[in-house]
Amino acid sequence: MAFNVSKEGDSMEQTMNELKSFIAENVLSGNVEFDNDTVLKELGVDSFSIVEIILFIERKYNKLIPDHKLIPETFSTLRNLATVIQEIEE
Repeated sequence: MAFNVSKEGDSMEQTMNELKSFIAENVLSGNVEFDNDTVLKELGVDSFSIVEIILFIERKYNKLIPDHKLIPETFSTLRNLATVIQEIEE
């Protein structure tokens, strides 16, 4: 059982790293520092950026974010985004 928790944690960390790389390279300008709990809106992530992130998730993970998860809280931090991705992958 503990092995599964570790595997899930590793997967979650990998998902957050992939999201962070995408956002840093394609959404944010310059060398903006942020971590998994930084509020993305405070970095300048707007509705157009959210659409880019949604499209990235759909292409990368071949999953659609359910309508009920298309809420501001989902897109507030990398951790929240990764949590939703993990939920829809199960």
